[in-house]
Amino acid sequence: MRNNQKGFTLTEMIIGVALLGIMGLVAASFFVFTAKTKTDISNEIEDKVDSIIAERMILKDLKYSEPSFNNLLVKDDFGNLFFDYVSDVTEGRGDEGPRQLTLSLGGRTEFVFMVTNQKLGATMMYTPALAYDIGNPPTNPNIAATLTFRSLNKKEEVAKANPNFWQEGTLLMLDSPAAVREMTSTGPNYSRPARSPMFVGVVKATGESVLGPLDIPNFLDRTNPLYPNETIDNEDELLRELPPLGGAAPLVRLKAVSIIKYYLERDTRGNNKVNLFRSVYGSGGFQEGQLFAADIQKVVFARKSARDALIYYSIVRPDAKKGN
Repeated sequence: MRNNQKGFTLTEMIIGVALLGIMGLVAASFFVFTAKTKTDISNEIEDKVDSIIAERMILKDLKYSEPSFNNLLVKDDFGNLFFDYVSDVTEGRGDEGPRQLTLSLGGRTEFVFMVTNQKLGATMMYTPALAYDIGNPPTNPNIAATLTFRSLNKKEEVAKANPNFWQEGTLLMLDSPAAVREMTSTGPNYSRPARSPMFVGVVKATGESVLGPLDIPNFLDRTNPLYPNETIDNEDELLRELPPLGGAAPLVRLKAVSIIKYYLERDTRGNNKVNLFRSVYGSGGFQEGQLFAADIQKVVFARKSARDALIYYSIVRPDAKKGN
């Protein structure tokens, strides 16, 4: 009687195990590839979202950067004043070309500029006489009465108009709508854009106090545009030097401003990445920076020419493929 033996031969078992191993490797490779692709997609989405948020915040800052134009000494990559703005038609100037300012860890790492602080309220028109004690009129009509400066906030004039302006630590800017140039023996000096005299100071205390100086070296252009050899170092000097506009009385604008710094720093976690931070000036120095965007190669700010007030910008990230 023959026994009917059922089962697999050794060769068949070896082939089966090999096929199972191959299928397992294929499945494992598929799952690894899927996980890696998912991670890459997630990282790409995070980078794009990060860039969009940073670009919107930069756009918001630059939207209110009008106080920077013709008032700052910030130079671009080519040595030209980045915020020079020529608003009138003048003879050709050699530095009216494009402006570009690049932040990169191997070069310039910070960009400082000034913006209107809209949170504290709109610009107000200020009457210069409110800041002074006016002496009795002399009997001689050809002699002016004495003027003694007390404070922009004399009799709480600023605080009554806008309580947010006259708070300790607030940065205030005084200027005029009148843009002027130095007058030479041959006429106006067209080598520099027309600008208004201006002063920026810090409210040191409430009540009738004077503004403190802004302690950022080589930042503000303190020169008097009518007399470039003179500087304007306090609000009293500014009010006395303001040019008239459309009549005998000067117009004075008073606005709250903020000073913002964008800067790059290497990541402290040792991953060789570079991050973009934003800091605001206050209490005599720049405050701790807020992370704007991570893993940055460079940030570029540009203007098409000195006649174009628009500031264009781009955040450039490292090429991910080169890092793999």
